Amino acid sequence: MTEGLTRIVDEIVRAKLTPYGLDHVDIREDVDHDNEPALFIDAVLKPNSQLIEADIYNGAHRALRDALVKFGEHRFPYFFIRHPDEERAEP
Repeated sequence: MTEGLTRIVDEIVRAKLTPYGLDHVDIREDVDHDNEPALFIDAVLKPNSQLIEADIYNGAHRALRDALVKFGEHRFPYFFIRHPDEERAEP
């Protein structure tokens, strides 16, 4: 993964979600359920943060996709907001 790609994702997610308790952003490259190359982006919130409303999530996801396409990235960005107070199912 290039430094430019990491920087763009981090900047967009921080700009959109810092007011809602963003702690950090995790990014990984992998393949999706169709075995297509994809990006998996986790926005991890701080403990005790409020849940994020759908329109905020959708706006952040849209901004990510637009910025990545402009950057020349064509892998789909799977975007997740992780709340540390929620239980996560084991894979």
